[in-house]
Amino acid sequence: MEKQHSKSKWPDSARAAVCLTLDNMGEAADLNRGLRPDSKPIGFHHSVTEALPQILSLLKKYDIHATYFVESWNLGVYEDVILNQIATAGHEVGWHAWQHEAWWKLKDEQEECSNFERSFGKEGIGRFQDRSSRNQAHLPSYSGFRPPGGIINGDRTLKLCKDYGLGYLSPAGEEAATVVVGNADDKLVILPFKWATVDAYYYMDSFAGLRKMKKEYPGEVQDPNVLAQRYISEIDKVIENGRFLSLLFHPFLTDRTERLEALEIVLKYLAQKRDDGEIWLARCKDVEHWIRKYPDIVGTDPGWDLSQWR
Repeated sequence: MEKQHSKSKWPDSARAAVCLTLDNMGEAADLNRGLRPDSKPIGFHHSVTEALPQILSLLKKYDIHATYFVESWNLGVYEDVILNQIATAGHEVGWHAWQHEAWWKLKDEQEECSNFERSFGKEGIGRFQDRSSRNQAHLPSYSGFRPPGGIINGDRTLKLCKDYGLGYLSPAGEEAATVVVGNADDKLVILPFKWATVDAYYYMDSFAGLRKMKKEYPGEVQDPNVLAQRYISEIDKVIENGRFLSLLFHPFLTDRTERLEALEIVLKYLAQKRDDGEIWLARCKDVEHWIRKYPDIVGTDPGWDLSQWR
């Protein structure tokens, strides 16, 4: 039975809520950016065949259920992995656009609508919606959306999220919140991520500009130990302030021993804080449901972060 201490906003008297999340699957982003040769076969990406099994093994080891934001294109390429390795293990499958399109660059309304239509239609998550009656593997529709790049197109995106039945949005921002979409009773939960808890912020050359902009790190790629120390610091900080935190890893970046070790350091720390009762470690959709049940525990301003990294 869930309990809520008078000094705690979160289940089981936890002092803070934390979500472990993954982004980006397979070849989707490279194909979208024209970085993958047409002659190279798809369906065998190292992030799926090598990195992801190790990540899932660590999640199982520490009994952590994650939210994996997957591009809908992958549903037709890595269906078996998504169904039988991710969903059946209890991880949430969230939406990450059709093929990792930089969301704030979808300036045309029709282009944005088409991305929703394709992702939720028979090419995307819609292919799974009527399978239960035919004794085939079933995957529920998405509960939430993480826009690639972290930035949305204002009210237009918010309205489309509601129109397609999404309950939460996970953009770049500062605080968990609820925002009104349409009438006062129609709200979308915002579960943002901070760039300081995104592995690409430390590991990718293309994020040098953002590192300099934030004035936290130099332009050079950072050591995995820097990431682990900062993630742990952010976990400690959210325990102190009693709020929400999302931690983000990309399987394609967790392809080296030292980076996998940094991930395990973070997972071990999360498990310790969970077992000590200091954090509620949950999937994004679980946090969304809790906030809908107790909407007064968050405000109405997520502190949108409009920083562009490319």
